[in-house]
Amino acid sequence: MGESSLGVYVHYPYCARHCPYCDFNVAVARAIPHDDYRDAVIAELRVRAPDFAGRPPAVSLYFGGGTPGLWPAGHIGAVIDAVDATLGLAADAEVTVEANPEDVTPATAPALRAVGVNRISLGVQSFDDALLRRLGRMHTGDGARRAVDALRAGGLEDVNLDLMHGEAGQTLAGALADVHAAVALAPTHVSTYQLTIEPQTAFGARARRGEALLVEDDQLSVMYGAVRAALRGGGLEPYEISNAARPGREARHNTLYWTDGEYLGLGAGAHGYVHRGAGAERWSNARAAKRYMAAALSGRPAEASREAIDAEGRLEDRVLCGLRLDRGLAVDPTLDARFGPTARRLADQGLLAGLPDRWRATDRGRAILDRVILELVTG
Repeated sequence: MGESSLGVYVHYPYCARHCPYCDFNVAVARAIPHDDYRDAVIAELRVRAPDFAGRPPAVSLYFGGGTPGLWPAGHIGAVIDAVDATLGLAADAEVTVEANPEDVTPATAPALRAVGVNRISLGVQSFDDALLRRLGRMHTGDGARRAVDALRAGGLEDVNLDLMHGEAGQTLAGALADVHAAVALAPTHVSTYQLTIEPQTAFGARARRGEALLVEDDQLSVMYGAVRAALRGGGLEPYEISNAARPGREARHNTLYWTDGEYLGLGAGAHGYVHRGAGAERWSNARAAKRYMAAALSGRPAEASREAIDAEGRLEDRVLCGLRLDRGLAVDPTLDARFGPTARRLADQGLLAGLPDRWRATDRGRAILDRVILELVTG
């Protein structure tokens, strides 16, 4: 993969409820306009496709949200078929749908497999029922286990489990118990995120009132390291700040983001990124689902932003994203000319390793990665 790879992201904004920590673009609707949203996404695809003309077929198609597991499988299949007909999908393309455990039934996997889905990302977050309640989740730990069993029984073997750690009521033992419970289900991939408090969320409002919702920073650092070690011990090798996988099962779609791949974002609030010579261009769609649908169906997708990125900015983005990967960032002469002196100074401080051909953060550097990246970019 890398610079010649293309992915497609489809944002489905609808959810059964809005989790108190969630800062994503979601909408809670009594009656979800499944048909109109499908038609809007396909209409936007046709308008945006010329920007990606001449590329090889897409290596990934990711349905995120929101809760795209609520979208009928036939509608997901219609979008898959449209992407294949318009841009092309590689024969071995990774086609992922996000789902919540409570929405998985015995019919889920067969229906999704029939329309071309080959990977599920399940929003488990935890197997601790008390923590799940504090996070506003609607499933239980046993419900998550049953969901994985149902997916496997229906023939979907490629399963990612999302976990979350760092909530104030969670202990180190509790975070590790979640990892061990996840590993016992033999997923191909685990994404494990530290809880963050975003200002505009319900948790953000509680934090402003003085509630302590996160474990202390020093505890969080210990928890993060222990979680990564437990994943590695369970056969899931960490390969990025928040992701671990069995050998050869790293997520293709997210890897595009970290390696300067191009991606077409479709749907309300979706982001797209295309190379323009040595630079690039990035845009985002309007977040409001109704506004998005009206504009897309009229043939004029509503954009919230569009940004031209010059060659210097693209180099900085490569550093910002590439150092998130455990394997680091492959260094070419252009990158070395711009950032090499600072990289060598950071290596002398024990924060970077792998010079001269590849820069990667050491364990010390990873613990303060934001600072390392800032220093590298600003010199």
